[in-house]
Amino acid sequence: MLRSILVAAFASLLTCASALIHPASDERAMYGFEGPLEQNWLPREVAGWPAPFLADSTATSVPHQIGPEDDFRPGPFLADLGFWALVVLGVMRVWRLVRRQA
Repeated sequence: MLRSILVAAFASLLTCASALIHPASDERAMYGFEGPLEQNWLPREVAGWPAPFLADSTATSVPHQIGPEDDFRPGPFLADLGFWALVVLGVMRVWRLVRRQA
C-alpha cells in the first residue's frame, strides 16, 4: 500500500514538473486575424514530456507562453503519468537490487 502511494506521488510530481519542458512541436495555431493569413498562422507552444499535455490557447492566452489558462489535454497527461510511474517503479526495483547486493 505504501509503495503504491509513493509511486503515485512521485509519478505525479514528475509529470507536473515535466510541464517545465517545452519540446519542439509541429503544431500551428491562428494568432489574430489582421493582415495576411500566413503572418497569423504561427507555431503553437506546448509543454510536458514525453507527451505534451499543455498547449497554448489562442483565445485566452498570452501568445507563446504556457500558463494556467491554456488548454489541458487529459489523454497525454495520463500517458505521461503512466510513463513516469514506470520510471519510478524501475528505479525502485534497481534500488532494491543494489541494496540486496551490498
